[in-house]
Amino acid sequence: MTRPPLSPRPDLADLEPYVSPQRPARWRMNTNESPYPPPPGLVDELSEQIAALALNRYPDKDARGLYRALAGYADWAADGLWAANGSNEVLMHLFLAYGGQTRTVLTFEPTYSLHSLIPRVAGTRIRNLWRDEDYVIDLEAALEEIDRSAPDIVVVCSPNNPTGNCEPLSTVRALLGAAPGIVVVDEAYGEFADPDESVRPLLAEHRNLVLVKTFSKAWRLAGARLGYMLADPALVDGMARVRLPYHLSTLTQAVGQLALRYSDETLGMVESITKQRGRLSVELQAMGIKTFPSRANFVLFHTDDADTVFNRLLERDVLVRNYSSNPALRGCLRVTAGLPEETDAFLEAMRWILDES
Repeated sequence: MTRPPLSPRPDLADLEPYVSPQRPARWRMNTNESPYPPPPGLVDELSEQIAALALNRYPDKDARGLYRALAGYADWAADGLWAANGSNEVLMHLFLAYGGQTRTVLTFEPTYSLHSLIPRVAGTRIRNLWRDEDYVIDLEAALEEIDRSAPDIVVVCSPNNPTGNCEPLSTVRALLGAAPGIVVVDEAYGEFADPDESVRPLLAEHRNLVLVKTFSKAWRLAGARLGYMLADPALVDGMARVRLPYHLSTLTQAVGQLALRYSDETLGMVESITKQRGRLSVELQAMGIKTFPSRANFVLFHTDDADTVFNRLLERDVLVRNYSSNPALRGCLRVTAGLPEETDAFLEAMRWILDES
């Protein structure tokens, strides 16, 4: 085999690409997508609009219609908004603009792996702190680390993926007060938690707070790839320096505007999903399985032999997410809450596994 003409950057040599393991299965309960398609009215209007879209022309580079709609929905000035292809691209822009070789990000593990991977791709130094035994941020340790290393960016995931818990607002306030730079709160799963658990009210008080949201979960639009952030307008100015030209396609802008018009219908399945989340927790606990409190659309649970359970579930055509290789999540699997029949299939498979043990 011949050598490639050029190797990746040396600092990326040991970086494993992000992979969300996919395998053939009838019941896909591993990636926290919504099982519900967008509302029929949204789909019908989009079909009508596509015929009139000038796809031979570049999209509106500033996505003005989408930004006006987002500003109205989020009750936040348009110049303090930033939209991109999923919340992951929002984070990429953020770290390209405000990270880099001379800057440091602080994360709290275990958490969403891209909160470390994206900064590394952007060349940012990373500091990781472990959460406590309940997967909550150890505030005393966090404040000591901020005082010691003065991270430029602190990232908080709330509800946290894959553990499902929300951070107390008092913790976020303390981090905002101590951090010398910005605090990014990723609320990808925020719609599944109580509104008073969101950090949204803190935006007006703290210019160093960045709130990141997505249309991929509760909004039922994972395939559309749309996310956004709310922040001080001065921070948004930096994001514009690193985006690619016309980064939001005409189709993405159209879908986003329609989703906001249909917000009540689109988000109308959240209650059904949280009901299944509760059912998963209660039924697993009745089987003697430990579950962790969740405010998201999934449940993390612990088994004695996670690898075996994962494979046995797959034998029953049920695909979940296996986190047992993570030192902080030994024996843990995560299952997405969705349709009642998905919950039925998963619970039936779990009972079969336990009966066979």
